[in-house]
Amino acid sequence: METYVRINDGEFDTLMKKFALKTKDLNKPMRSISTIMKREVLKNFTSQGRPEKWKKLSRNYLKYKLRKKSTNRNRILEFHGRLKQSINSRSDGTMAAVFTGEKYGVFHQTGTGRLPARPFMPDDKHPDMPPFNVDCINKFREILLGHLLG
Repeated sequence: METYVRINDGEFDTLMKKFALKTKDLNKPMRSISTIMKREVLKNFTSQGRPEKWKKLSRNYLKYKLRKKSTNRNRILEFHGRLKQSINSRSDGTMAAVFTGEKYGVFHQTGTGRLPARPFMPDDKHPDMPPFNVDCINKFREILLGHLLG
């Protein structure tokens, strides 16, 4: 059995039409969310890991960085800075994303036999790290609600 309720209220109808239009075009809030996501991933580099700090560089690798005149001698995951510089964002009316185009990023993210994992983006093992921690999710909610109700 189905029950239908009809609300005969012009103000309510106007509000529902406005809401329907707002949900069809989420480009602006998704762009804002993807910008925040990118900024938060870049903060993961600046903080050298969040919420857990990355494992320190080995003494041998630090010596190697000095010999090769790395531009970022004491920065983890920043030999020349290409990985950090490759962090980008994308959005449309249905999604917001942050990503890297550097193929070697996955090895730093997940680790290898010789290389410890230094996650810089959320993944299955680190789902709550910025930009998907509670504070960021609350910002995303505010952006979407502001768009829908504004």
